[in-house]
Amino acid sequence: MSAHASRAGTTSDSFRRLFAAGPSAVALGVVLLAGALALTTHSFATLDNLRVVMLGAAVTIVVGLAQLVVLGAAGMNLSVGAVGGIASVVAGSLMNSFGVPPAVAIVAAIGVGALAGALTGVVIARGGFSPFIVTLAVGSILTGIALGVTQSIPYYHLPASFQALGSADLLGVPVIFIVALAVAFVVGLVFRYSAFGRQILAFGANPRAAELAGVAIGRLQVLIYAISGLLAAVASVLLIARLGDGDPAVGKDWLLVSFAAPIIGGARLAGGYVSVTGAVLGAILLSVLVNGLVHWNVDVFFVQLISGAIILAAGGIERIREMSAASAERRERRGT
Repeated sequence: MSAHASRAGTTSDSFRRLFAAGPSAVALGVVLLAGALALTTHSFATLDNLRVVMLGAAVTIVVGLAQLVVLGAAGMNLSVGAVGGIASVVAGSLMNSFGVPPAVAIVAAIGVGALAGALTGVVIARGGFSPFIVTLAVGSILTGIALGVTQSIPYYHLPASFQALGSADLLGVPVIFIVALAVAFVVGLVFRYSAFGRQILAFGANPRAAELAGVAIGRLQVLIYAISGLLAAVASVLLIARLGDGDPAVGKDWLLVSFAAPIIGGARLAGGYVSVTGAVLGAILLSVLVNGLVHWNVDVFFVQLISGAIILAAGGIERIREMSAASAERRERRGT
C-alpha cells in the first residue's frame, strides 16, 4: 500500500471515529455550539437563558429515553407523543375536574402511560405485527381519544402545588431538569447492571439467539413498550407542570426529537446498543440548538427545516458508525 493511500485511509478512519465517538462527540458539539452562541449573541450565556435551556432539555431527555428503550430492542415507538397527550388529559382532568390531589393524578397519568405501552407490546408480541404499524395505529387512537374527550380544549389553571414542580429550582437548577437526570440515571443502571437491560440489548442484536438463550421474548416486548409508555407519561407530567395547563396536544412535536436525541447520542437503529449518557447529551444539544435559533433570529419556518435536517444527520451518523465498525472488522481480519 502506498504512503498516500495509507494517509488517506488514516484520515478517513479518523473522520469516522470522530463522528462515531458517541457521547464524547456530542459533548464536544454542545460545547462548540454553546460557545458560538455565547460569542455571537448577548443574551444566550445568561443565567435566565441557561435555565430556559434546561427546562426544554428536561422534557426532551425523558422523551428520548422513552424511544431509546425501544431502539435498544431494534423496535420503534411512534406513539410516544400520543401517550404524552393522553397522560396530560388524565392528569389534567383528575386535578381540574375531580379535585384529585396532584400526587394521585401524577401516579394515575403515569400508570395510564405504562398501560397504553403494555397493550401496545401485547399486540406486537402476540399478533406478530410490525412495531411501525402498531405504534402508528395506537398513536392515532390515543390522539383521537384525547382530542375527543377534551374537544381539543386544555385543562387550564391546574393546582399551584402541581405547577410548583415546573417552576421550582434547587440551587439554581430547575427541579424538572434534576428529575429528568434522575430518570436517566435509573435507566442507565438498568441497561448497565440488570439482567433485564442485557436482555433488551441481546434481543435487539439477535432476537433468535436471545430466544434460544432462554429470554421470554413476548414478556420482554410487553415490558419494553410499557416502560416506553411510562417514560412518555413522565415527560408529559413534567411538561404540563411547566406549562400549567393539561393540553391534549403536548406531545405533537415529540416524534422527531424522540429519535434524534438517542441516535445522535450513539444508539443504533438496528438495535443491540444504546447510550443513556449520549441520549442525555443529544437532548441537551437539541435544546441548545432550538434556543440558539431564537437568539440568532432565525425565521420560525426555517426551524422545521432545520429539525428535518437533524433527523437526516442522525441517520447519517448511524451510517458512519456502521462504516466505522465494518472498517474495524476488516482491519482485524487483515491482522489475523
